[in-house]
Amino acid sequence: MKKFTWITTLILGLQLGLGVAYAKTPSNTLVIADSIDDVISLDPQEVSEIGGVMTTNQIYQPLVSYDVKDPSKIYGVLAKSWSVAEDGVTFTFKMNMDAKFSSGNAVTAKDAEYSLRRLVKMGSRTAFIITQFGFNKDNVDANIVATDDETLVMKIAEPYSPSFFLYCLSSFAAGVVDSKIVMENTVDGDYGNAWLKAKNTAGSGPFVLKSWKPKESITLQRNDNFWGEAPALKRIVLRHVAESASQRLLLEKGDIDIANKLGPDDHEALASNKDIQKISGLSGTIYYMGLNMRNKHLGNQKIRLAMKHLVDYQGIVDTISRGTMEIHQTMIPRGFLGGTDYNPYTHDLDKAKALLKEAGVEGELEFNMVVWNSAPYTDFAQAIQATMAKAGIKLNLEVVDGKQWLTRYRNSDLDIWLGLWGPDYPDPHSNAKAFAVNTVDTPDGSDGLAERFGWTKTGVSKRTMAAVRELDTKKRQKMYEEIQVEHSLNSPFIYMFQELRAVGARSNVKGFSLGTTFADDRFWLITK
Repeated sequence: MKKFTWITTLILGLQLGLGVAYAKTPSNTLVIADSIDDVISLDPQEVSEIGGVMTTNQIYQPLVSYDVKDPSKIYGVLAKSWSVAEDGVTFTFKMNMDAKFSSGNAVTAKDAEYSLRRLVKMGSRTAFIITQFGFNKDNVDANIVATDDETLVMKIAEPYSPSFFLYCLSSFAAGVVDSKIVMENTVDGDYGNAWLKAKNTAGSGPFVLKSWKPKESITLQRNDNFWGEAPALKRIVLRHVAESASQRLLLEKGDIDIANKLGPDDHEALASNKDIQKISGLSGTIYYMGLNMRNKHLGNQKIRLAMKHLVDYQGIVDTISRGTMEIHQTMIPRGFLGGTDYNPYTHDLDKAKALLKEAGVEGELEFNMVVWNSAPYTDFAQAIQATMAKAGIKLNLEVVDGKQWLTRYRNSDLDIWLGLWGPDYPDPHSNAKAFAVNTVDTPDGSDGLAERFGWTKTGVSKRTMAAVRELDTKKRQKMYEEIQVEHSLNSPFIYMFQELRAVGARSNVKGFSLGTTFADDRFWLITK
């Protein structure tokens, strides 16, 4: 048994041995097992981790949203309608005056104004979702204005496709907070961040936060003041269970209702269990390796190309992911505008060795790779480690918890990162901006993954920004397709797989559908 798997299993066994008992889940409670040790904050204007986004999406609501089964259908949530002026930059939203916060306060345009200004002024990692439209700390008060309780006017810096702006406003980062409550709990100009970060909520969504025990559980309680159709379930509990085998055991026993991280072996083992169902959907999540070009060897394009030929993509799909991933080697997911089936790399040891020779490599190269101690990352990492070794590239696996995994990645404190990227909204620019645009070309000066991994002159940055400004959909599609060919050749990213998401659920769980982004899990629609 793998060392890290044995340790995690031992810990679970000790927990059970210490008297932690699990009962059948109550009929009014949904219990979900997932890896949630990555959660750092539950403030909607700060949150960016998968587990945190999954949680805040149940608590806060945006102005607009979209149909997860057909993202082209955009509809109002806290805004009942909107219009775009002839100038292409002025958007006017009329608020849904039926909406109320969990406090009982009415949701007004003033709250939307405060929340969006708050996102910009706090300047967290997700602020770029809005600041990319030209908003900054100096101009946001003039360009996001509630003219009365019912009307919000937003003026962006230049024309874009209206759907692109609306998708960004549908993001978890644009969740509207109760401005009265948050301002009452602001300390030293922190916009209420310390109050909202871990223990409190001020949203209008169907649930409120009851408790968060880091690396253990998050519990949500039904919002009794919810202005929409009340959710059937009274309580949502997210339990941190990292091991797929442990999730499967809990699901079989009925101790959980949904297992979010089942591996192929466990899905296959559960296939004949009439009490368990498999819920599937195409996810926009892409699994990739980021190579830090600050390392002199990883800064060499031929070495990076060699490494792209040292991943056994098909072998991993056939033996590890088995129905949960498909090969995908570009930055934009299949199913998005600009998505393509361009997959230029195969496992080719001879070609890789030739490229290393051309790069002047003599002897062994050694790199450290940071990996989350959760499936499927650990399995992917071991498979990649084995094939890289055949060409003389030694990968030292640093297997860490979710918080360390993200901290190392955000600080560029690594040689190689094995991880994933999930779009923040269903538009290709969510990925293209992150992977291909340099700070100098962004309207707000925000950085992305390109610079995080030391790629400061991408060569496709300006063209990528031109693509997001193109209003002709067919032309925009072609621009992304061409950009991705060059990007694939030169980038420090080894794109490997797109997730074919599948979760296990008890057969009595109804109304759960999987969307293309990791913010699409809408637990309030679930019944048991």
